[in-house]
Amino acid sequence: MSAAKPRTRTPATDIRDQLISAGRAIVERDGEAGFTIRAVATEAGVAPMGVYNRFASKEGLLNAVVTSGFVEFGRSIAATDEDPLIRLANSGRAYRQFAVSNPALYSLMFSTTCTPDPESAGGSFEVLADIVRYAQVAGVFQEGDAGEIAMQIWSCVHGAVSLELAGAYSVMPHEVVGERPSPKPSITAESNYENVLALILRGLMVGASG
Repeated sequence: MSAAKPRTRTPATDIRDQLISAGRAIVERDGEAGFTIRAVATEAGVAPMGVYNRFASKEGLLNAVVTSGFVEFGRSIAATDEDPLIRLANSGRAYRQFAVSNPALYSLMFSTTCTPDPESAGGSFEVLADIVRYAQVAGVFQEGDAGEIAMQIWSCVHGAVSLELAGAYSVMPHEVVGERPSPKPSITAESNYENVLALILRGLMVGASG
């Protein structure tokens, strides 16, 4: 008779990661309203008590989910192109891509509903500030406090992305041909976002008028 195989336990860190991944899936599929301890536990294949043991509460789990979003977000926007202008533009494009790929999570990240880990949330902002500093050192961007400039950039791209997630572009005026509107929209989310990035770059470059 063969010896029974020893039972192995899933490491606690793996269970924690499973729960966070399940939580993110629930947020995107069912929204914050569908985010419950039972729903996340079922999605992860973990007993509800396992959630409480690791996160104490639904709020603790939601905060962990949002924190994981900021970690991924920071990595996504950390462009490393040698050209400072291309670096900022590609970082901005990655910003939009993250938002449109994770709309519910993105909205939670910038809401007052959750309290993410400050270091993780602040780290993503520092990524952008570092890109600004890189361009300043290269003599491409105007001098100034990199943190303040990064916040101005963030405000612009967040506004454009928020309009897109809200579906604002679908109700924008259409092109007018004669007296009748054309069915072709005059503004698309992607084209507007590229224009916003170009506007930001023009305004930051050395020699730009204030």
